[in-house]
This record gives sequence, C-alpha cells and structure tokens, in this order.
Amino acid sequence: MGESVLADSHTLETLDFASVRERMRSLTQTQRGAMLATDLQPFVDFERVRREQALTAATRDLIASADFFVQRCVDTAPFSGAASRGKSLSGTELRELVAAIAAAAAAFNKVRASESQLLATLTTEYRPLNEVARAISEAIDERGLVLDRASPQLGRIRRNLKSAHTEARDRVASILRGPKYAAAIQDAVVTIREGRFVVPIKAEFGGEFPGIVHDTSSSGQTLFVEPLAALETNNRLRTLRLQEEREVQRVLGELSSLAGSQAQQIESNVSMLAGLDVLVAKAQLAIAMRATDPQLVDSAAIDIIEGHHPLLGERAVPQSLSLGDSARVMVISGPNMGGKTVALKMVGLFVSMTYCGLQIPAAPGSCIGRFERIFSDIGDEQSIAENASTFSAHLQRMREILAGANERSLVLVDEIGGGTEPSSGAALAIAMLERLIVVRACAIVTTHATELKLFAHATAGITNASVRFDPNTFAPTYQLDVGTPGQSLAFPLARAMGIRADVLARAETLLGQRERDYERALADLSAVHAQLAAEKEKAVLENVHLQTLQDKARKRSEALEKERREFAARAEDRMRGALTDFSAELQRRADANVRAKVTPAQSALLSNVLDELHRDLGILPQIDGQDVSDRRFEQGASVHLDSLGQDATVIADNGDRLLVAIGPMRTTVAKRDARAIGSSKRAPQGGSADANLAAATSAVAEVDVRGMRFVEAEPVVERWIDEALLAGHSPLRLIHGKGSGLLGRGLQEYLRAHHAVTNVRYGNEDEGGSGVTVFELR
Repeated sequence: MGESVLADSHTLETLDFASVRERMRSLTQTQRGAMLATDLQPFVDFERVRREQALTAATRDLIASADFFVQRCVDTAPFSGAASRGKSLSGTELRELVAAIAAAAAAFNKVRASESQLLATLTTEYRPLNEVARAISEAIDERGLVLDRASPQLGRIRRNLKSAHTEARDRVASILRGPKYAAAIQDAVVTIREGRFVVPIKAEFGGEFPGIVHDTSSSGQTLFVEPLAALETNNRLRTLRLQEEREVQRVLGELSSLAGSQAQQIESNVSMLAGLDVLVAKAQLAIAMRATDPQLVDSAAIDIIEGHHPLLGERAVPQSLSLGDSARVMVISGPNMGGKTVALKMVGLFVSMTYCGLQIPAAPGSCIGRFERIFSDIGDEQSIAENASTFSAHLQRMREILAGANERSLVLVDEIGGGTEPSSGAALAIAMLERLIVVRACAIVTTHATELKLFAHATAGITNASVRFDPNTFAPTYQLDVGTPGQSLAFPLARAMGIRADVLARAETLLGQRERDYERALADLSAVHAQLAAEKEKAVLENVHLQTLQDKARKRSEALEKERREFAARAEDRMRGALTDFSAELQRRADANVRAKVTPAQSALLSNVLDELHRDLGILPQIDGQDVSDRRFEQGASVHLDSLGQDATVIADNGDRLLVAIGPMRTTVAKRDARAIGSSKRAPQGGSADANLAAATSAVAEVDVRGMRFVEAEPVVERWIDEALLAGHSPLRLIHGKGSGLLGRGLQEYLRAHHAVTNVRYGNEDEGGSGVTVFELR
C-alpha cells in the first residue's frame, strides 16, 4: 500500500486515538490551536517525529521552569481578512485583534527569553506589532467602545452632545412641571422615543397638546409627544449624534486600515501562536498523564515499560512488553475480560501518540521504533447493510493487512481466526502468522485457540503472553505475563459458579486426553511462572533497597570527603598563619650579628600554637615497632630526644607520648624518641638556646630533616648553620622533602630571616627540586 499515512481512520478509531486527541484539544487556548489539535494525525516522516518529540519535551521543561502558558484568543482570520480588503471592523473585532497580538507577543517573548534554541526556531518569522496594538488600545476600550480620546473632533462632539442632552432633557422636564398641561400629563417622567425627548400625554388630550407624536403605548391610552417648544433642542441633539456616529465610523475605518496593512503578519503570528498552543497542550497532557518522552530507535521495535492505558486513568494496571529482533510476534491468550484487548490497543495507541509528538504514560526508557504503517483488526465489524458476516469482515481486513504488511509494519489483530469453526480458524490464523513472520512484520494478536499457543511455543520469533487471573477467585488482575500462554479457565470458573459436579465430570470426559494433559501442564507452568514472578519482584525490591543503602553510603562518603577537604584547607591556613607569625617573631628577634634569646612567654605562645595545630591536623606520628606505652617517665625526669638531638625535661607522661620542656618551650613528642639520661625533680627554668641544644650534625654541606615537624627541624638547622659558619662551608643544601610543602616553606621563611643566611632558593631539578633548599652563608 502506498498511503502516506501511518494509520488510516479505521485503525485510529479502533485504537481510541480520537479520545486522547480530544483530551489534548480541550487543553488548547486558541481557536486555531483547537482546530489544529482536532486535525492532528500521526506523522510518517520519522525525523519529523523526532523533532516533534523534542519540541514537546522542551515545552514541558519551559512550563516547569517558567510557568509558561498561552493566553486565550479567537481565530482572527475573518477580521484581518476583511480589514485587508478595505472593510471597516467593529470596535469588538479590533479588540480581538489586539488580544491576539498581545497573546503572541507574551508567548514568543517568553520563548525567546528561555534557553531552548529548539523552541526559539518557532519564533523566526514572528514580528511584534506594537504600533497596531497601541493605536487600537488607545482608541477603543475592552468593551469595544470608541473612546473620546480617539480623535480631537470626537472629543469635542461628545462634549457638545452632553451639553445638548442636558439642555433638551431640562427643556422637556420644565414643560412637565408646568401647570398649563398638568391635566394632560399621564406620568411626570421624561422619556425618549426615536432618540428624542418626549412627554407621556393622555390619549384624550392628544389634540390639545401642541407637539409631534412619536409613539403610543401598547394599550393606546398614552401618546408619547415631542413638545413643539423642545423641537429645536431635540434637533440639535439629533444633529450632534449623527456627527458622533460619522466620526466613530471614521476612526474605526482608519484603525481597520492600519490593521489591514499588517493583516499578513497578524495571521503569521497567530498561526505560530496556534502551533505553540498545540505544543503546550501536548506538554500539559503529558504532565496530567505522568507521561515520559519515549526513546526513538531506528529499528522496527517496541519496548514498553510499565505502560498505562491513557484512557483508564488510575484504574490502569501497568503493562510491560517488547517486540524486536528476538521475537517480532506476540500471541496473547487467556479468558475474556482479562485485558488482552486493552494491552493490544495500548501498544497501537502508544505508537500513534509517539508519532504525533505526544509523550506516553510509561516508565522512562520505554522505546518506540521506526514504523511506516499500523494495521489493525479489532472489534466486531459485521456490516448488515453490506450483508457481510463478522468472519467475512475479518477476512477482508486480513487480506488488506497481508497485502500491505512489511518489516516496517505493526499489525494488531484481536481474536485472530475467530468467528468461524475453531479448528479451521486456528489453521487460517497460523498461516497468517507464518506470512507475517516471513515479511518480518511486528505483530500482536489475541486468541483462545490452543493450536496458536502451541504454535507460538514451538516457533522461533514468536512469544506467548497471557493475562493473569487470581488463582483463588479467578478474578482478572489485568497484568500481562510474557512467556506464558493463557489457561482456559472454563472448568474452574464453571465449578466456582456452582455448575453441577456430574455435568463438569461429563464435560471433562468429553475433552480429549491431549487437551486435558495440556491444560494441566499449562496450569503447572503458570504456577511456576507466578512463583518466579513473585521471586523476581522480591529480588527487585531487595535490589532497590540495596541500591538505596549504597546511595546513602555514597552520599555519606562524599560528605565525609568534603568535610575532610574543608578541614585540611582550614588546617593548612592555620599552619600558614602559625609559620608566618613564627617567621615574623624570628625577624623581630634578629639583629646584625646575634639572635636574641627566646623569652618564656614567646616560647609558651609558640608551643600552644604548635600543640593546637598537632591536634587539629592529626599529624602526630604513628608509633610502630616495640610497645613503649608500659615504660613510665616520672615528672622531672631528664630525657634525650634522638630526633631533635636535644635534652628535655618530662612534664607529663601520656601513655605513648610525653609532654616535655626544651628550655622555655613545651611540646609533645613520641615516647619511643626519648632516652632517659638521669632525673631531676624540677623542670628547667630556661636558659640560652645554645646551652640546651645538643650537636645535631657535624660540619657538613647538607642536612636531611625529612619526617620532622618544623619545631623539630628548626633547632637542628640552627645548630648546623652555626657549625657551618665555623667550618666555612657555603653554599649549604637542606633536604626537607616535598610533602605538603609546609615544612619547606616554613624553613625558607626562617632562613630568610636569619642574619647569617643569603640567596635562599629551591634546588634545581638536578639538585632535588622543591624538596631541597639551597642557600649561602654571609
């Protein structure tokens, strides 16, 4: 078949596509948009389908992010067309043009302000018509009435008209109040007839009251007479009203001409607005159905995950099924009223919706492939007028399907082979399915025939499916079990309905042994399948639970890592500050030749800072090897610190660490680094730095302080410099390692503040790079 449509009207009707389309149409806001929605058909061009799906998704995002909507407006084509032909529009019609211009401006300005380049392509032909809208709005109010400010002449006429109106009314009222004609007056009320002020006169006094009769009451008892004395003022009033009417028509004609000059652009804008209106309706329908955008694949395949029929609302039971290379034909079997036809229609409806740019109510990841034609044979198509039986109608439809189906076709047949003698119908159905397999069409058919179930089971490329029933109540659950043929529940249902046992027993004896064995095997298979399905569902739930725990653990790990990085950053900042303060203190203590002694207050301050940094950074060295925690040092004991080459006095024994005093400075060291050298009952009271330092190295050209903290390395470097000065060594090479860089930067700050040091720099690549500092002595 060469039709350029995805599905003919008959197929779309059987799939209930019109009901979905009507839901979308009801969400449009413009008359032209509603007409477009009413005429919406599935597209055939697959690239057009991709674009329409992308536009719907982009519009849905715009609604979510910017509360986007389209304002109501009527179809302006009759108005703009008449104006372009030189006809004068009414004030109401001109205001409708303003409403359409404003609606288009509001919508397209928001689209252009969005980040969607795809939606922006819809506005390329849009042109603002602000001058037209402003001119009409300034001259005509929202009720369609021409305002006084529409023209200077109209304003002047209406001011005169108001004055003339008051004058004419007062003139007639004075006649009513006068005593001369009091007996002739029916009611002392001034009224208007034919635009002129008149007085109600009793009919019997008609000949006595001078004036012109304009009307009579329905009873004939009252004459409405214009007094001759008011004739001049009424004539003036009438003349001004005619002038007003001519000026109003002139203003309307001028504004109509202006609108007519822009009629083509007005219609272009409104047409673009109608297209956007349809997109918004599609997106709003998707939101209402909790739909997702289907993944479009080039192969002729379908994979629906937890799809809900859009017309069943909350009653819909999710269905999952797929057609593709491994199985392109599905045979759904099972008792009536179980949901076979619903599943069949849902697939066709989802494909049709997808090809219209509509999202489908299914789980994310659902796929719709590339099809060129949908064929369907669903429902009772008996035609009394054409004297055609149901079976004949099905055969006619199947003839069309077999003639047109190919590898890009989707075929949907309800009760294939039905309507005739069962064995013959099953044979025809099998032959038809074989033909569909040959042409590689995708197909879903429903059946009750055991022969088709067996055929599907034994044939490659076909899969069985069944609608599930509760095994206890035999009530349908409307769930689809793919891979299992449906049972015939005739006997169980009859037994549940109270059919006599002897009748059922006789019926079972009449059923062939082969059929009985098949039904029993099928019942066993269904039970196993149900158990596996339950276990699978349990496994899925457990997997979801495990995934949730993993997600929580991952988030916790990420939070801890973030906290660690932030803590490390804070710690490094504090260390930098401590080193800066220490370097500044050294600079203040430096003089031309001699370093001043460290005062107790300064040493205590530095010790506190260093101890606090130790606690914050957690950089206390780990103790390995021999367990020294059971070795105790008394308060006041003298120890030698191997790493520092210094003697110190124990202040407190804290297990595997010691709080010691080195001259006036206190610090914490590892117990394994201390060797007892004698005892004293009091802590040292201070003294010169040189007196408290032991020789840390001989007079050599380099020293290695890697692994030390700054407070440990500084006295070693100081003693080394003193000995190098005595020995005359220069330049010197200080190895401190790279690490975090804090030790190297701290030592360089110290060296630059030293009175005997000059030309401080990091080593070259062949000297050790940033892990080494090279300097000279003055």
